Formats: sequence, C-alpha cells, structure tokens
Amino acid sequence: MPSSESTTSGAAMSHVGASGAAASGVVASGGPAASWASFARTLVTLVSSAVVGVGQAYAVIPLLPAIAGDFGTSTSAATWMVTAFSLSFAVSFLAAGPLADRFGPRRVILSGLAAVAVTTVAVPLASSLATGVALRCVQGAAAAMLVPTGFAYVTSQLDPARRPVAFSALSSAGLASAVVLQVVAQALAPLGWRTVFLVSGAALGVVLVVAVRLLRPDDHGSASRADSVFAAVAAVPRLLARPRLLGLYLATAALLGGFVVVYTAIELAGPAAVDSTGAMLALRASALPAVIAAPVLTRLTASLPLRLRATGFLGSAAVAALALPVAAGDVVALAAVLLVFVGAIALASPAVVGLIHARAGGAIGASTALYSASLFLGASVGPQVVAALDEFTPTLLATAGILAAATVLVWVSTRGD
Repeated sequence: MPSSESTTSGAAMSHVGASGAAASGVVASGGPAASWASFARTLVTLVSSAVVGVGQAYAVIPLLPAIAGDFGTSTSAATWMVTAFSLSFAVSFLAAGPLADRFGPRRVILSGLAAVAVTTVAVPLASSLATGVALRCVQGAAAAMLVPTGFAYVTSQLDPARRPVAFSALSSAGLASAVVLQVVAQALAPLGWRTVFLVSGAALGVVLVVAVRLLRPDDHGSASRADSVFAAVAAVPRLLARPRLLGLYLATAALLGGFVVVYTAIELAGPAAVDSTGAMLALRASALPAVIAAPVLTRLTASLPLRLRATGFLGSAAVAALALPVAAGDVVALAAVLLVFVGAIALASPAVVGLIHARAGGAIGASTALYSASLFLGASVGPQVVAALDEFTPTLLATAGILAAATVLVWVSTRGD
C-alpha cells in the first residue's frame, strides 16, 4: 500500500485531467511544468484562510458561557451556536467541491472569503440565540467554500513534487485552527464575545486582500472542468454507494466529532483543575505542538501502510480519550494526555483521507468534499453529545468508545489491503 503522500498526490493529479494539465504547463508524461505557482505564497494564503475561516467553527467554544448569559439561556442551548456552524459547514462542502470543479478554485476561494468576512461581522449583531444560530448557519456555509477549493487549487497550480507537503499543511491547518482560534477567543473574551467575531471578520478581510494579490487566476480553458455543477455533484452518490467508502466516511465523522466533544466537555463540564482562566488557556495552548509537528511526523511515518497508520492513530486517540478523566485532577497531566490525543487525531486524518482517495476512482473533488462533510457532520453532533451527557467522565468514556468503534470500522473497511 502506498503512503498517504504518494496516494494523495497521485490521486489529486488525476483530478486535474490531461487537458487541464496541459493548459497548466504540465506534459501528460509528468514532465516539468513551464510555470508553477509559488509554493510559499500558496501556502501562506491557503493556510491562513483555513486557520481563520475554519477556526470560526471552534472560536465560539470558549464563549459559550458568555453567550448563554447574554441571551439569557443555558449553556446546553448555547451549544447550538457550534452545531449550527458545523452542520451548515458540512452540508455546504458537498457544493464547494463541485463549484470549484465548475468555476475554478480561485474564484470560489475569493467569493468564500468575502462572504465569510461579512457573515462573521454580522453574527455579533444578533439580539437572540435564534438569530445567532441562523447567522452561524450562513457563516458556516460561506466558510465551507475555503477547504475543498484549497485542495483543488494546490492540485491545479503547484508543482506535483510540492503537493504532498501542501496537502499535509492544509490538513494540519484545519486542526491547528481548532486550537489557535480557541486560544485567541479566550484571550479576547474579556472584551466581550461579540468582539471576537468583529476581530475575526477584520482578519478575514485581510486574508481576502492577500488572496486577491497572491493566488494565480484559474485556468478558464481547462477541458477537465465540469460542464455544470449538477454534473460535478453527480459523483457524490456514486461514492456513497460503495460500502467500504461509506465505512471510511463514518469513521471520519468520529475523528472531528471526538475532537469537538473533548474540547466542549472541558469547557462546559471540565474538572476543578481547569476552573481558572489561566489554566484553561494553558490547556488549550498545550496542544499546539502536536498540530505543528503533525506534517513532519506524517512524513516520518509515510513508509507505514495507510491502514496501519489510520487504525493505529485512531486507536491511540481512543486510549487518550479514556485516559483524560484519569488525568483530570492535574492540569499538567491533563495537558500531556490532551497533547497525545490531538496528535493522534492530526496523524490519523491524512491516513484516512489517503485511504478514501485510493478508493475514489479519480473523483478527488467529490471524495474530498465528502470527507470534509463527514468531518464536520461529526463536529456538529459533538456539542449535543456533551449537552446530553452533561458530565466530564461519562462524556469522555463515550468518546473513547466512539473512536474505538471508528478504529474497527476502518480495519474492516480496508480488509484485503
């Protein structure tokens, strides 16, 4: 079985198509391109848009008590501010990939950045929880335009030799956003939860200006471009009809679902050891080394079969979730276990997407959109799991069980590899 980097790169290259490759300066045999986009400029733009844009899904977690107090409701009800974004985000992925296939990734990225900047600034204008939830739905739909399109832009614009690192960086940026934006939101929380959204909107505006200047125009002459959005979407049900792929998508939902459950549980039902603002901030920041190191560790483990990596890291995440309640009495111990948990999730993610791409039959845009949608469907359910169980230890035990089931599901879905 090839490594995730080689699998993703090869599969992603097929997504461009022979005609699109020729128009981009690639010869069909894989020869040198006349001109590729700047690797540094591409990563700066796409990673920053992913961190700030996707991070809006998580920035609200530290703000839930303040939002509940402002709107005169319970923190359990306020979790819908997380669920609304994640659910809308997930569903809209199914359109984002095909839109990029039809109109070109740069155009969709710029439109998404503009839309999410406006809707992010609109969220603090809400006067009730219902209005806030509705605005978060719109914000999530806009932010969904940034992720599958980022992968599509890398596929069409970067030197094939640079793509594996770029794919890994983008995958890690999505997880990094969960940590970074929670830390930023908690740091700004004393200024009011609405200020966090205003600052985020301004940051997204800056990223939009950078993207306009640094992203290269789409190739409008590509013969690989879908004839219509409907034609591009048609690939989605065909992928879901494959039982093994469906099993991998269900396991994918557990990846980010478990991640969101853990952080929401720490915020709303966390142990006494993290009651102080400083302890909570340190706990969130402690996971940053894991997501920063993930691309490097992904390359170091690239020689291992994808199946072994996916199940090994998913299983490690399950064990770490099981250990979190045991370490709950000490902030340092809790931070150490959380570091392992986040690292395992970050390393399992590219392995699972590699397995999906290997079975996608060249439908990389649709398969990546479904992968992303599955991630955030899991994330949308996560806060409601916390609200239902409402206690730290039972919630973490349930999370460990979900991740263990996902591990088995990946193993069964990849039999014969």
